Amino acid sequence: MSSERTPTAVEDLASRVARLEQQVAALSSAAGADAVPGPSGPDGPQPAPAPGTRAASTAPASPADEDPFWALRGQQARVPAPGGVTYAGSVDVGMGHVDYQWGRTTEHLLEADWAEHAEAVTALGHPLRLTILRRLLDAEHTVAQLVDELDLASTGVAYHHLSALQNGGWVASPRRGTWTIPVSRIIPLLTIITALEKG
Repeated sequence: MSSERTPTAVEDLASRVARLEQQVAALSSAAGADAVPGPSGPDGPQPAPAPGTRAASTAPASPADEDPFWALRGQQARVPAPGGVTYAGSVDVGMGHVDYQWGRTTEHLLEADWAEHAEAVTALGHPLRLTILRRLLDAEHTVAQLVDELDLASTGVAYHHLSALQNGGWVASPRRGTWTIPVSRIIPLLTIITALEKG
């Protein structure tokens, strides 16, 4: 008499993982040998690809396949109505390479207290502060360097504007007298600058 053995939970999990690995391998092959599937979901920051890999390319294969709304169509496919807002970027700047994605659902955005963001928005509302941010995007600077490069009247002027930017969360001082843009603020800053373009 033969008895049928029931798979253990570990065996069941192992087989499910194996199937998922096969699916990921198939997707990677379809996207290109050096690509990995990109992150999904607009509900928070998504992990960057592992070092040495690139996110799956969404660039068109040829001009005939070009879709100027590829990001929008991806958003619509992933986030059901009433939708949401996602921004992402993969950039090389003076400070190094940055991969970043953030998103929120429409409900979250409409229920939030927008007044809480007033200080961050106000901090960007001065031409000199934007110029300082542009310099810091290239590299960490001391106050003396900023005064010299921007031909400021005094260090007091620099500290005044850096203080406003720091209160708004746009800059940090990792060491006494030295200023930088936190990595997590680089893509948000570039997104705002992009959004302000007149298209």
